[in-house]
Amino acid sequence: MGAELKIGLVGCGAHAGSHVRGLLGARDSVAVTAVCDLDPERAALRGAELAAARVYADYEAFLGEADVDGVLLCLPHRTHAPATIAAARAGKHVLVEKPITTSLADANAMIEAADSAGVTLMVAHNQRFFPEHQRVRALLDEGAIGTIYCARADHNQEFLPPGSHWIRRREEAGGGATMGYGVHRIDLLRWLVGEIAQVAHFQHAAPDRRSGFEGETSAVTIFTFANGAIGEMAINWTARRPPWMDMLYLYGDQGSIHNVGGLFVDSRRHSGALDGVVKVDVPDADPFAEQIRHFAACVLNGTEPLTSGADARKTLEVCLAAYESARTGQVIRLPLPTANQAPT
Repeated sequence: MGAELKIGLVGCGAHAGSHVRGLLGARDSVAVTAVCDLDPERAALRGAELAAARVYADYEAFLGEADVDGVLLCLPHRTHAPATIAAARAGKHVLVEKPITTSLADANAMIEAADSAGVTLMVAHNQRFFPEHQRVRALLDEGAIGTIYCARADHNQEFLPPGSHWIRRREEAGGGATMGYGVHRIDLLRWLVGEIAQVAHFQHAAPDRRSGFEGETSAVTIFTFANGAIGEMAINWTARRPPWMDMLYLYGDQGSIHNVGGLFVDSRRHSGALDGVVKVDVPDADPFAEQIRHFAACVLNGTEPLTSGADARKTLEVCLAAYESARTGQVIRLPLPTANQAPT
């Protein structure tokens, strides 16, 4: 394998758009040599966009013939496991969209397949690669706000995919807004605050069901963390023209951080914020390109990804605990008692 990783994109629909931008932005690290989609026309369009040498409409043929070191899977959630396992058995490294899959049993099988084949498995929890979040992580590592005792990560969006889109169907998506986007915010909280110990979750669908979603379209989740902190997440897919999409608040015993209108810190320790709240500079970078560069570096150097399969399994477990809380009306403790707990 040379210094440039050869990648094949699998799944060429709208879901892949941001990843296409990332692949184009990370051409210093990867070369897209093939694309694959069940729709030949869609595959051809993405292939032309990425200047890929080969275009496939059959996944088995793609795995058997394409000159690729790794695959980027942009597929419906429920297909992540079989597609990942097949790629691993074919000796391909895998970067799969979030969530890792929709059940812990499938996540276990994906991790085992990658380990057995000696290939890298990384999950596209891209919010860890947002420059703003990288800056927050650096501030926390510096001790700028001390020990976090309270955290909040919200998401507001008017999300209206086409009526036939797979994400509207609970079986294919593994749930609703919590699995579809809340998984991002849960993963971010785990990375910034620590592992989650307990979950209480409340959810409902769009009031008149006009959205056509089978799963929940809004939810509020309350967490306790293993380190003693508490937290909250509110997800809303039916917000009309929300002024802010993703909001983050972190409160520590030495200060606080929030991102409303920019990234701000108030700190008793950070030299620039001793006299009050200050806006923090954030570098300009594409998180999708940075994520792909990280994947390529991990494959080429034999290092574990920041968002490895094993780590992403923990984020999935929190999502499944949230659904179990909604189903039972109880606070759910982690880890879950069974390895095959699935969403309801």
